[in-house]
Amino acid sequence: MRAPPHTPPAPRAVSARQAARLPVQTRVWLLLALLLTQGLTLLVALIGQQQLSARAQRAQTQGALEQLVRVTSDNVQGYLRSAAQIVQVNRANVQSGLLSADDPSSLLTNFHALLDNVPQLNGMLVGHPDGRFTFLRRDGPGDTGRYARVIEVRPARRVTTTHYDARGLPTSQDSAPSDYDPRTRPWYRQAQARPGQTIWTDPYVFASSQQPGVTVAASAMSPGGTVVVGADVQLRQLASFLTGLRVSARGRAFVTDAGGHAIAASRAWPVTVEGRVPLLREVADPALRALLDDRSRLTPGSGTHWFRVGGESYGVVLRPFEVHPGVTWTVGVYAPTADFPGPARPRPLAFVLLISLAGSLLAWLLVLRATRPIEALQRQATTDPLTGLPNRASFLAQLDDSRRGSGLLAVAIFDLDGFKSVNDTFGHHAGDEVLHAVGARMLTALRAGDTLGRLGGDEFALLVQASSREEIRLRVEGVLQAIARQPVVVDGTAHDLDATAGLAFAEPGQGGSAGQLLARADTALIRGKRRGKGRVWLDGEVTMPTLFR
Repeated sequence: MRAPPHTPPAPRAVSARQAARLPVQTRVWLLLALLLTQGLTLLVALIGQQQLSARAQRAQTQGALEQLVRVTSDNVQGYLRSAAQIVQVNRANVQSGLLSADDPSSLLTNFHALLDNVPQLNGMLVGHPDGRFTFLRRDGPGDTGRYARVIEVRPARRVTTTHYDARGLPTSQDSAPSDYDPRTRPWYRQAQARPGQTIWTDPYVFASSQQPGVTVAASAMSPGGTVVVGADVQLRQLASFLTGLRVSARGRAFVTDAGGHAIAASRAWPVTVEGRVPLLREVADPALRALLDDRSRLTPGSGTHWFRVGGESYGVVLRPFEVHPGVTWTVGVYAPTADFPGPARPRPLAFVLLISLAGSLLAWLLVLRATRPIEALQRQATTDPLTGLPNRASFLAQLDDSRRGSGLLAVAIFDLDGFKSVNDTFGHHAGDEVLHAVGARMLTALRAGDTLGRLGGDEFALLVQASSREEIRLRVEGVLQAIARQPVVVDGTAHDLDATAGLAFAEPGQGGSAGQLLARADTALIRGKRRGKGRVWLDGEVTMPTLFR
């Protein structure tokens, strides 16, 4: 009778305090062990370790860069896709008569509503073939206000400029003349030249705000003729998203287009160019410049590449993606391999001298280098490997820190409706792809200061801070809408998903732990799903007597 296969014991869990002591304890024990070895044995082991760690370091660098590129490209696509979808909706509304292109007042009402609900948009516009123009964009400190311009041409040309405050109320209005003509702008000419198609302009500086951006536009038939409906997306908003990525200190994530423009980056370029969107070669550091040709185009193709700059090894991962049919942008992340966990390359002569003069010092240096992966594992312990979001432990730590503040905050827990059938029918591979896509969509709907984490399975948690409960509830509903806006396509199969959320508030000075607040949100979710799915349920909204009606 054959013996049953041996099952290795599960790894023992350690507390956060024990995990913090592990690097110190490991260094002490390794130092004692190394001091007992012979110098020749140490040197041979060092050579072997150098070869292995070099390969491990390159693998670690590649894995980290590929993960960053994947998360970045998915989120950039989701960020930009909203603008194209809004343009198509307005185009259809104009052509069906639901939205009058000849009524600036109704257009501005529509534009205000869109800017209230779609944070990716910076402005909305409609241009007419006779020079009429209706435009609304974000304005003022923090983009809290609004700026509107309406150009009429009958019976005479009249330009009306209106400024609005954060509540949407007009603060000033003037009729100063302006020579602005929408028909001369790139978005108007390109949209009229390709009827029925959605066009993306090259990055340029907006005439109204003098900020770099791109415009998405499409022509539409209206009773007054063919008009152009468009939406503006500022590049600085895209750069703000990249700034939040965890790239190494000397690395950089960037976005460029087929023309080689420096669209956005995770940290500032070493050189600035005013008045226009620069080309990559004009602003790049030496590492990125090594990847460009004379026209600022990337010379390596899609994938992972290795190169050297100034004697130092670098890795880069490039991933092209289609913003719209015929419009391709590229996300890239590059960094020195030395910025990632792994021993640095030793110099043989220096190590021989250290062995002969101070074996103990050499041993200590080796121990410090050998335990760097442990510190890296501590960092990895705070991140969900599938979505790149904070995991449960990291989210709870952030929630606990936020509870010490003085403002109103809330926690929402999201549960995907219909996710189990995806796993049961199409397998866990499809389920993982769906979870990754949902996490990316949810990130695009967040505001600055929000924290999104994955608790496990198909449960996500959101930490929101705002001035009122109604604002928080609307922001959570916006995340639900982002999840359900369109099906998730995996291997050619579309999966329609909705989500239900439980929301719990924590007033300033209110007692209770972070775990208790999370539990309240979870209870609201569980009880709410028994009443109805696809909406936000507030803590206390569903009580026990109502559960069995």
